[in-house]
Amino acid sequence: MIFRQGGQGPCAGMVLVGEFVLLACLVLAGSSCSTKVVSSRTPVFSHDAQNSSVPAAQCFLSRPDTHPKVNYSFMPPQADMGALVSQREGEPASGSSDFDDSAFSFEEVEDVPSISDIVLAQYDDWRGVRYRSGGEDFSGVDCSGLVRAIFRDAFQIELPRTSEEQSRMGEAVPRGQIRPGDLVYFVDRGRDHVGVVVNDGQFLHASSKKGVIVSKLDGYWQKRLLRVRRVLP
Repeated sequence: MIFRQGGQGPCAGMVLVGEFVLLACLVLAGSSCSTKVVSSRTPVFSHDAQNSSVPAAQCFLSRPDTHPKVNYSFMPPQADMGALVSQREGEPASGSSDFDDSAFSFEEVEDVPSISDIVLAQYDDWRGVRYRSGGEDFSGVDCSGLVRAIFRDAFQIELPRTSEEQSRMGEAVPRGQIRPGDLVYFVDRGRDHVGVVVNDGQFLHASSKKGVIVSKLDGYWQKRLLRVRRVLP
């Protein structure tokens, strides 16, 4: 080492060499200690944790959410899972205006026939059958035989054979409350006679002169009406 005379310290050449060595160390240190900056927009995934340049915890936190979130706030309380799945898949919900109900069909329900219709249907079968005392078929029928056949075939109810016995069936009904299906009893020329009410003003019976007919419940028959009985529930 070369010293200046008088003990003033090292010479200028040694100072320059020392500064050059210090600068070289700084450059080498900067190249080996540089830090990589990972963008949060482009996460890096590596199957090998030892070779990955990004810590495993950072990779896990940077992983995008693969499960889309569903906003439940717009859903009514009674929303079903079908509507939820449709909205997650980008399809119209089942309650939207795009719903096509043309695939559904509703069978028409037939009206239940009224008692009046049932009695009139029986009249179509028996119309014109001649009167025959003691008869109860299409070859000839009397009044009580006709009533018995109608209730047996149309309502599955067995009535007694004679009009006197039939007059004790069911319950009594005031004349102002007569309805279809009620039995009406008359006294005609000293003999009992019975028929079935079709509607408010007509009844079906077997006339001794005209056979099976429908007559009006007024005038002649209204004066001879003895009682009304209701057998049907």
